[in-house]
Amino acid sequence: MGYSVAIDGPAGAGKSTIAKKIAAEMNFIYVDTGAMYRAMALYLYRKGIQPEDREKIEECCEEADISITYENGEQILLLEGENVNGLIRREEVGNMASVTSANAMVRRKLVALQQRLADSKEVIMDGRDIGTCVLPQADVKIFLTADSRVRAKRRFDELKAKGQVCVPEEIEADIVRRDRQDMEREISPLKQAEDAIVVDTSEMTIEDVVEKITELIRQDRLKKRREEGYIKKKMEMIKAKSAGFCFGVEKAMETVYEQIEQAKDKPIYTFGPLIHNEEVVKELEGKGVRVIEGEEALRELKEGIVIIRSHGVSKEIYEIMEENHLTCVDATCPFVKRIHRIVEKESALGKKIVIIGNDGHPEVEGIKGWSSEPATVLEKAEEAESFSCLPGEKICIVSQTTFNYNKFKDLVEIFEKKGYDISVVNTICNATEERQTEAREIAARADAMIVIGGTHSSNTRKLYEICKNECENTHFIQTLDDLHLDLPKSVGLVGITAGASTPNNIIEEVQNYVRINF
Repeated sequence: MGYSVAIDGPAGAGKSTIAKKIAAEMNFIYVDTGAMYRAMALYLYRKGIQPEDREKIEECCEEADISITYENGEQILLLEGENVNGLIRREEVGNMASVTSANAMVRRKLVALQQRLADSKEVIMDGRDIGTCVLPQADVKIFLTADSRVRAKRRFDELKAKGQVCVPEEIEADIVRRDRQDMEREISPLKQAEDAIVVDTSEMTIEDVVEKITELIRQDRLKKRREEGYIKKKMEMIKAKSAGFCFGVEKAMETVYEQIEQAKDKPIYTFGPLIHNEEVVKELEGKGVRVIEGEEALRELKEGIVIIRSHGVSKEIYEIMEENHLTCVDATCPFVKRIHRIVEKESALGKKIVIIGNDGHPEVEGIKGWSSEPATVLEKAEEAESFSCLPGEKICIVSQTTFNYNKFKDLVEIFEKKGYDISVVNTICNATEERQTEAREIAARADAMIVIGGTHSSNTRKLYEICKNECENTHFIQTLDDLHLDLPKSVGLVGITAGASTPNNIIEEVQNYVRINF
C-alpha cells in the first residue's frame, strides 16, 4: 500500500525545496512531476513534432515509453530505457514542455504514471493541482502560501546570489501576474483542495515549515495505524479510480454540448447513439440532438450538423457527408483514429487485415471500412484456429480498443504458432487495460461487486465478465433502479466499477446508496 503527500501553492511559496527536504527527512520518494513532462517533451521533440500540432502530439504521446526508477533517493527518468535526466534540462525541451504539458492526453498519461507511483510507494509531490487533480485521495494535502512581497523578496535574494541584476518591484509584479494566470488556467488551475491544510510561510523559515508539515504527516500516519489496528469497519466500499467516462467519450460529450450552444437553428445529429448509455442518449434527445441510424438514413439527409461519435466510422461515411454537403463534426477517439490510419496504410501495402474484436460493434465496423480489401474479424479461439490465408500472404493484426487484453494475447499466440507472417499492433487503449486490471484486482478482494454501464456497452460487458470471473456475487446494472442488493452481514468489502460510457452522477448515486444502506 502507498502513502502520498500533496503540496500545492503559488509560485515562490517554496514548494519544491520544502517537499525535497520532507522527503529526505521522512525517507519518502520525491516525485519530480515537471521532469516527467520534460521527458515527454523530449520524446515528441525527437519525433520532430511541432508544439502546435495537437493531433500528432495526441497520436504519439501514448506510444512514449516513460518510466521512473530511483537510485540513492534520486529520481532517474527513463525514456525508451535511456536515462534522460541531463537531456531534459535543455532550453528547447523546456519550451516544448511548456506547450505540451497543457495537452489533455499528455496530462492523462503522466498523471496515471504518477498515481501508480502513489499507489505503491511512499511519495511526496508538489505543484499547483496535485491535491485537486493528480492525487485527490492523498493522505495529507498541504497548501503553501505567502504574501506576494515575501515571495518576491525570496526570489530577489535567490537571483542576487547568482549575480543577476533585478528589480524587486518587477519581480513582485511578475509573481502577481503568474498567480492570476495559474488560477485562471482552463486545465488544472491553481486551486486549494477543500481538505488541504493551509500553511502560511510568510513569517516562517524553511526549517520551520518542514518541521510543521513533517509533524502533520507523522500524526496522520500514527492515526491510520491506530485505526487499522483497533477499529474494524462494518463494511468497506472501494470505487475504481478508472470508473466512468474515458478520454474519448469525454471528448465526444464536450463536442456535442459545444455544438448545442453554437448551432443556433441548425439541426444536430449523431451518427448512431453518441455513447452506449441510454440515459445520456435520452438527455441529448431532450436537447434536440437526434440519432441517425445507419448509412441509408444518412444518404437521405441533406442539411444539418452530423457528429461522428468516439467509435469512429468508415471512410465511406465521410464521403457521403461530403456529397450531401453536411457539416461533419468529428469526435472520433484519437486511439480509434490511429487504428484507421494503420489499417489504411497496411492494407494499401497488400497486407490482410485481421481485427480482434466484436464483429458488428460500431468501432469494428468503422475500422473495417478503412481496409482496401475485406477485413477478417475474430473474437474467439476457435475462429483463430480455423483462420487460413494464402501462401506468403502478410497479415496485420489490430484490436478493438476495448477488447480484453488477455484474450487478445491468447488469440495472437494462435497466429504465431501457425507460423504466419504477421505484424501485430496492440491497439487496445491504455485506459481500457488500466480499467480492466483495476476491476480484476478489486473483484478478487471483494465480497460483492457492482459494474455500472449501458446494456449495449461492449467495454462494460467485458468488465462484468472479468469481475464475475473473480467474484461470483457480481451485479451488472445500468442505473440505481436496477440495483437489488441483499448483502449478508458477513460482507466486508463491496467494489464498484463502471464502463467508459457511464456518467459520474450515476456512479455517485450507486456509491451513496451503498454507503448509506450497508
